[in-house]
Amino acid sequence: MININQLCILLVITFFFGACSETKWVEIKDDNSNVIEKYMFHKKGFKDGSFEAFYPDGKPKEISFYKQGKLDGQRQLFFENGKIEIEEYYKNDVLVGEYKNYSENGQLILLAHYVDGTMEGLLTKYDEKGNKVEEVTMKGNQENGPFREYHSNGQLHWEGTYLNGDNEFGELKEYNEDGELLKKMNCDSLAVCRTVWTKDKGVVIPKY
Repeated sequence: MININQLCILLVITFFFGACSETKWVEIKDDNSNVIEKYMFHKKGFKDGSFEAFYPDGKPKEISFYKQGKLDGQRQLFFENGKIEIEEYYKNDVLVGEYKNYSENGQLILLAHYVDGTMEGLLTKYDEKGNKVEEVTMKGNQENGPFREYHSNGQLHWEGTYLNGDNEFGELKEYNEDGELLKKMNCDSLAVCRTVWTKDKGVVIPKY
């Protein structure tokens, strides 16, 4: 139990921090007096702390965090139905780490990774049912490296390599829904692909 002396000390401390606080809550309202933004604002003139944006009905539209006026930490964007749309992370106003994009029914449809504001590594896409659609290696915000595309039953459909964007390069393979290899192709630096082998005919001599 807090005695009277402890209570007085607590009140003094609370008053001291309240009076000396360098940040305060700011609310922005629309013409109908609905709060559409709420955030912590530093006396030096920048956001510093929690930031929230709302739809007119009061449902969340965005939840993020600022540090000295720059996005820093997790940022979430929401659909009007309340489901999360995007989940991402910032460091000093720059995208870093895991990036997730969802459909309106809550299904994850894209998973990517950022390094210093640039998409790097494996990017994975899903359909509305949660089936994997594509995996592709990213470098410098472009497709650069191995990729795989899938049939709706989960079986591998296409397998190859991208070069400087959505451009097939090198060996490209196609499979049927049962996982059988159907054909092989060779793709040049202009993403022109020529069949060199098929399941039915075997080796094929490309026509140039």
